[in-house]
Amino acid sequence: MRELFFPELRFYRLHKMARAIHLDSGLRKRFREDPESVMNEFGLTEEEKALVRSKDPVKMFNEGVMPYAIFYLIWEAEGWIFLPPEKQTLYREQPAVGPRGL
Repeated sequence: MRELFFPELRFYRLHKMARAIHLDSGLRKRFREDPESVMNEFGLTEEEKALVRSKDPVKMFNEGVMPYAIFYLIWEAEGWIFLPPEKQTLYREQPAVGPRGL
């Protein structure tokens, strides 16, 4: 079982890029315009690039990307923070079906 409290070292470059995007509005703008060049600038591996391209926060978390990095990449870098709340949700709750149909 993987540790939940420490980010995976294999995603160090991804975390470093996400933090830089969070702190630097110019870098955030460049990332929106040309994410590939920013990912190359930070030396991301193909695995890291694929996760960023997926724009899937659940997949990123399950692979071991730190939640703050996911927030920086998805909501800040991709601009989701400016969308209406109903469009920010990727995964809608499915109605629970239990023994009593609740």
